[in-house]
Amino acid sequence: MSWWGKLVGGAFGFMLGGPLGALFGAAVGHQFDRGLERAGLEFMGGAGEQERVQAAFFTALFSVMGAVAKADGRVSEDEIAMARSVMQQMALDEAQKRVAIDLFNAGKQPDFDLDAVVAQFRQESRRRTNLQRMFLEILLHAAWADGVLQPEEQALLRRVADGLGFPPAAFDR
Repeated sequence: MSWWGKLVGGAFGFMLGGPLGALFGAAVGHQFDRGLERAGLEFMGGAGEQERVQAAFFTALFSVMGAVAKADGRVSEDEIAMARSVMQQMALDEAQKRVAIDLFNAGKQPDFDLDAVVAQFRQESRRRTNLQRMFLEILLHAAWADGVLQPEEQALLRRVADGLGFPPAAFDR
């Protein structure tokens, strides 16, 4: 039985909502673990570096995507469709999609700690600048999903780029 999803879910939930958030996060993580088990992808013996990076990418991507979508005050149908498209491209099963949707919704909340999530992703993906670049590019596509890059979305994306250690000139490209 894998415990990695419960651990990540519980930790993320605690960051967002304290002890009650930890319980909710662990429950969501349990569903994620069950989905991995059914797919035969249970992580053996715990989390290696690659699994930690994948979990950090998954968690950060969908939660920050929710924050980007909500940055201008309203989440559009195009932004939701973009998130679903990313889920499809990642070939997520139903349980993983539910977790991704929960993360997206958590990112939309006013008390979402964007800087902490980005810092955690940066720490886990430290020598993988291509992964960080891809992360930022997906977020840029999400921000453009409705055809307009609002100033609030641009400011949030600059904050993410800065949190990942990208120089301002790299973001402007």
